[in-house]
Amino acid sequence: MTDILQTGERRRRAQHQDASPAEPSIAIMRDDLYVVLGARETMGFIERVGGVFVALCGPDLARAVEVGQSRSWDRSVGMVRTAYAG
Repeated sequence: MTDILQTGERRRRAQHQDASPAEPSIAIMRDDLYVVLGARETMGFIERVGGVFVALCGPDLARAVEVGQSRSWDRSVGMVRTAYAG
């Protein structure tokens, strides 16, 4: 299963190589989970929990750290971008 996930991740990254940190690409991983992709790597994730978007920063879901919560999709993406930038 890990090989399948890694292959899918490589495919998503290849599809989103034109993304920049200023304008990340978003890919759906499942109904309630989205990955925020930069130009060359994963910036983080956004998980929808009820009416709240949980912003997670990290290279993969197992190591991602929560950096905030918001009812606004745009704010949650901004939280991931800010945390990723350092």
